[in-house]
Amino acid sequence: MKEHTVVQVVRLLGQKTLRPVLLFVLTTSLLAIAGGVAVGRAPADDEKGRALIRRALERVAWNGEKQFEARYRSLMTREVRRFNGDGEVEESDHGDYEVFPVDGAPYERRLSINGRPLSQEELEGEAEREGEFRENLQRMRNGQSEPEDDENEVMFNEELIDRYVFSLVGEETWRNRSSYKISFRPRDGNLPVRRRVDRALNKARGQVWIDAETFEAARVEFELIDRVRLWWGALGTIAEARGSLDRAPVSDDIWVQIQYETYTDVRVLFQRTRRAELRQWRDHQIVETSRVQGLP
Repeated sequence: MKEHTVVQVVRLLGQKTLRPVLLFVLTTSLLAIAGGVAVGRAPADDEKGRALIRRALERVAWNGEKQFEARYRSLMTREVRRFNGDGEVEESDHGDYEVFPVDGAPYERRLSINGRPLSQEELEGEAEREGEFRENLQRMRNGQSEPEDDENEVMFNEELIDRYVFSLVGEETWRNRSSYKISFRPRDGNLPVRRRVDRALNKARGQVWIDAETFEAARVEFELIDRVRLWWGALGTIAEARGSLDRAPVSDDIWVQIQYETYTDVRVLFQRTRRAELRQWRDHQIVETSRVQGLP
């Protein structure tokens, strides 16, 4: 089976998601094909559940071959809230974005801040950020730079799914479509830890709704089942992480991301951060092939 990095999987599933405070959140949201099974001795794999997961992975590969990410633009709203020690919101940032492909990579151009248009200075800052994005892509296309090795990169392959036990919970209707609901949890025993990200992968569980007709992942819910130590606890700890990812069809064969929601409670050194993020996409429109490479 063809391998996909975490960034590639994000793009295949819809629009590129900006990395949250910690790469862990991105990691879990993309691997969490899973469910809330109680902690304890894991049952054996459900053959049908694992077979459905493999069909979903095949669908991801098919999406990549068709390069759907380079065909659509959309509008997105993003809200980030940060909480104090009492759980009260102490900071909130709400923005509207236009998402469009640049050389096949989704880019998010900010349009507003907390309900108001960007100031001239903020527009200039956005233009600079977009210019850097395009320049970095061009350098990679020309072979002048390569992506750095990432200890938090996830390969969507057999090694990843072998970490988990999958079970078919049942069939149900999700967004007016027949779906299979599948749960997963880590296997018992000592799971491999070759990179930093593996410590998080080995402690994630959740559930996924797979569309019965197309085998696309329609919804994903995920959570940590235990704390994750950063640099063996010396740097900090991820105390809590949970979230969900929703997708829907814009045509018979093309599915896109429509909502992404996460909450994290993280301590780094002596600072604790509680953060919630909600992204919602709408008004997906196909982009003319001749304009994909150089959208304004």
